[in-house]
Amino acid sequence: MDELVVVKTSDFEADLLIAQSYLLDNGIDCVINKGYITISMPGRGSASLEVRSEDYQRAMELLIEGGFANSEED
Repeated sequence: MDELVVVKTSDFEADLLIAQSYLLDNGIDCVINKGYITISMPGRGSASLEVRSEDYQRAMELLIEGGFANSEED
């Protein structure tokens, strides 16, 4: 089984859905973990966008290129 690693977290699932679509369109398989948002813990990035560990570097490059992340997040 491939190990999944987090490339982005957010309190807003919609942000992750857009980034997920962008990665999928560019050939990177990914999933959103914890697709529910916990209102009682704002600012903690309640949901995460995850990719296979071997796709991490390319996924981060794409997220930066697409404006979904900046280089400091890596």
